[in-house]
Amino acid sequence: MSLADLLGLCDAQGVNGHHHALPRRLLADLTPDIISALFAAGVARTSPLSIIALYHFHGVGTQVAADTTALAMRRKHFIVEMIAAWEPSARVEAAIHRRRMSDLSKALAPSALLGGYSNFLAPDAHEQIGDAYGNNAPCLRELKRQFDPDDVLSSATPLPI
Repeated sequence: MSLADLLGLCDAQGVNGHHHALPRRLLADLTPDIISALFAAGVARTSPLSIIALYHFHGVGTQVAADTTALAMRRKHFIVEMIAAWEPSARVEAAIHRRRMSDLSKALAPSALLGGYSNFLAPDAHEQIGDAYGNNAPCLRELKRQFDPDDVLSSATPLPI
């Protein structure tokens, strides 16, 4: 499958105007308990627009030293992307859709690796943001002070102070 085809798999769920909740977790392995939790969540999905996507991080990306880029997670792992999507008119159901994916994220948390990809994390994913940069955080904070002393640039998932 080409990269363009892979990236296009979720196009139908990404329709402009849909509302989304997208928690993500990194997992070292897909154990029977994790597979069962993912399967149960998929069967019980609350919106036909919602999906659970799995990505396997391996290959060249795992051969890069953790301290050479901002991305600290350089071991083989799986990314679980839990995408709840619904029509804007489904205001009553919105809380149900969000809770369903939040519950799955919480169920995966005990098996999850620390942190995550900073550009994938929601602003309220405090338990993950603190570990997203790993030991690279002090260097990144210094670079921020050096190149953006007036704090012009910002992020939804800022470096923890």
